[in-house]
Amino acid sequence: MRKLFLYILLLLCTRLGYAQTSLLSGKVIDADTRKELEYVTVHLHSQKVPVFSDEAGRYKLVKFNSKDTVTFTLMGYVAQFKPVQELRQNATVELKRQSYAIQEIVVRPKENPAFRIVRSAARNKHLYLPENQTYLQFRTYTLMKGSILEKDAVDQKKKFSKRYAPYLDSLSIHTEAGSRTASLPIFQSETVKESYFSQSPHKSKEILKASKIIGVGIERESQMAQLLNAQSEHFSLNQNWLRMFDKDFVSPIANQWASYYDYDLEDSMETAAGKLYRLKVIPKHTQDLAFQGTIWIAEGTYALRRVELKLNKDAALNFVGDLQIVQTWDEQQPALLPVSSKRRFQITGLPGTDVRLFVETTTTYADVVLGQPKPDSFFDMTHQISDSALKQQESFWQAVRPMAFTPQEQKRVESIAQINQLPEIKSAVKLVRVVVEGHLPVNEKLEFGPVFGTYVYNNVEGHRFQVGGRTTQAFHPNWILNGYLAYGTKDQSIKSLLNLRYVANRELWTEWGASYMNDVGPAAMNLDNAQINSLFFSSFRWGTMNFPYQQERIQLWAEREWFPSFRQRLTFRHANYKPVFEVKPLTADREETKFSGFTSTDVVLSLRFSPDRKMLIRHYEKIPISNSNAPIIGLDISAGLSGLMNSDLSYQDIALSLEQRVRAGIFGYGRYYLKAGKTFTKVPLPLLQIPIGNETPFFILQGYNLMPFFAFATDEYLSLRYDHHFEGAFSLTNRLPLLKKTKLQLVAGGAVLYGRLSDRNKPTEAVAVTGNGNFRGLGKDPYAEVNIGFKNIFQLFRADLVHRLTYRNLYAPLWGVRLSVSVNP
Repeated sequence: MRKLFLYILLLLCTRLGYAQTSLLSGKVIDADTRKELEYVTVHLHSQKVPVFSDEAGRYKLVKFNSKDTVTFTLMGYVAQFKPVQELRQNATVELKRQSYAIQEIVVRPKENPAFRIVRSAARNKHLYLPENQTYLQFRTYTLMKGSILEKDAVDQKKKFSKRYAPYLDSLSIHTEAGSRTASLPIFQSETVKESYFSQSPHKSKEILKASKIIGVGIERESQMAQLLNAQSEHFSLNQNWLRMFDKDFVSPIANQWASYYDYDLEDSMETAAGKLYRLKVIPKHTQDLAFQGTIWIAEGTYALRRVELKLNKDAALNFVGDLQIVQTWDEQQPALLPVSSKRRFQITGLPGTDVRLFVETTTTYADVVLGQPKPDSFFDMTHQISDSALKQQESFWQAVRPMAFTPQEQKRVESIAQINQLPEIKSAVKLVRVVVEGHLPVNEKLEFGPVFGTYVYNNVEGHRFQVGGRTTQAFHPNWILNGYLAYGTKDQSIKSLLNLRYVANRELWTEWGASYMNDVGPAAMNLDNAQINSLFFSSFRWGTMNFPYQQERIQLWAEREWFPSFRQRLTFRHANYKPVFEVKPLTADREETKFSGFTSTDVVLSLRFSPDRKMLIRHYEKIPISNSNAPIIGLDISAGLSGLMNSDLSYQDIALSLEQRVRAGIFGYGRYYLKAGKTFTKVPLPLLQIPIGNETPFFILQGYNLMPFFAFATDEYLSLRYDHHFEGAFSLTNRLPLLKKTKLQLVAGGAVLYGRLSDRNKPTEAVAVTGNGNFRGLGKDPYAEVNIGFKNIFQLFRADLVHRLTYRNLYAPLWGVRLSVSVNP
């Protein structure tokens, strides 16, 4: 397992370039204590932005001339100006602490003197947010590095296999005990992005100008460029909340600072830009998503000038640990954007392993322009990728880099390229792709899959064998084909699916398509291409298949994203349904039964609005890769056309959905899922609304975890699920000493379903073949269940205890335990 985990980590990827060979390296220390100083600003005058000393006080300079001068600055120390010629003779720089002339501070019993400073900073912080400027644009350059670490490595060849020892780079992470850590480079990336903000009207835009990536297992550079662009988001401590790792971290100068932080006023000092206050930041509760460290705030403007923060080790995040943030502002323009922002963290391994992924991101800001408006049409595309983003030559990168690459960084590129050629790495890449995407590459133009549908067994088909595949971008950049052929040994019939799609535009997603399907499956369950890769959907094919129908369907559709985040899909369908079970009428008349076969022709209009979400554009889909607190709104309208192509019925139904992540402050956050629908006419069973039951051990949010499959059917319904994640001081797991050590997080929620089955749609016959569920409508009482549980079990899993509150006579237990994988921190 440990070796497999190492391989999977190796597939988390990114990029790099080439460097100058001249190198000047040294160390910065405290002149009195001789202690190494980290995060010292080292600014070569001929370069655009500075570099910083690392944990051991070391700094590195490249691409300089002998007449240049270097400035060493650190808040609380006297700045040092050193000519390059002097540094060549002695590269160790000693910084002396400033002599402070602190005015008399009167400490009153009612308030900490630091609170006045923080209160003023919180009150003024909105002035320094990019989105609050009349017009603002700036460019960012982000360098991201990733390495696999193994803790407390004494003999590198014993910790990593001898096969990887030649590729270990010079990175070393010093632990509290002073031990060194072996490091294996796996990715490095560069990203250049332009950001634009307008206050009135409130609009923003990002343009990915360039991206260069190299990493172990990277096969689709375009997708990785988009993912890394999302990870290199501009974030500001002048916001109340910082969104990272799908979590909301509270800023030390948030409006709610008094609920999360304590402060100590450590020093004040005079600089060329004015007086600064140095404050120590202390979280009130160790498991809050709050920071500890030091911040510097300017007198008068109360703007941040420098921050050195880290997340408390007791805060529970899946996999992510040792999060550190360092930001520094330019003295010439201290109030708006930092000159540099540095973030580093580690992704820990599974319990019992020492393997970790170390990620370090450095973003530099340049070309800040105020007061130059753009036309409104410029903001129509909120996120854009330049056509040349992945095609820039090395000369471009040499010009845009704030500092030229060091020889060590060049060595990383060479090592990653060599690791990529190892046979076990190539095999691991294929394995991960099968697990994540469900398809296995056959060649550059074709992928086999879905792999998980290759074999299933159920009471209708017996042993089902299936072969399928889909085309890649190498086959054609716009045409996409996928499908399968399947055979059941019991029903001795051949099933098939063929989808043909043409994607005309991927930024504003535009596609046309057609499909043919002939397959068997549960009633009211869509068997189209959107469901093929769902593991939960495959559970309906295993074992006993409830109310199975043979479905033959032809579909034509057109889809268009009219503006970012608003998508419309129009579908024309013609289908034949034939029950694969016997029914026995309870009435003597010749009326068509609820379960009989039928032919339908219908039109479906689907609308989706998901604002403020950055999307990943893949060859065959567009999916969100960044979260937002804005609601996701969906509307589906269906109409059956009687008589058209021998259609047997005319019907109309509508469904409205609403989903949103809501912040609850010190109580954590929650998500609600609201959906309502109505069928206005009499329809057969496959066209009714069937609530999603769950007889598996896995927890689902879009269904009901203690409702049997096909327990109910409705033609009017209203459903609501709420899922709350408690964090900080108000989490029970943070108050009980035994649970506090586990870093578990409390989760709770519930689901309720109101609905009914009108008389016109109630069945007038019984199913002759047993084992097809207990199909009926909901009564006056709603179906309701509640759940409570813990997540972050082994840093990966979530376990919930679920209890059904109503319909206690269903053929299912009243209590159950459901598990799920918590992939988000």
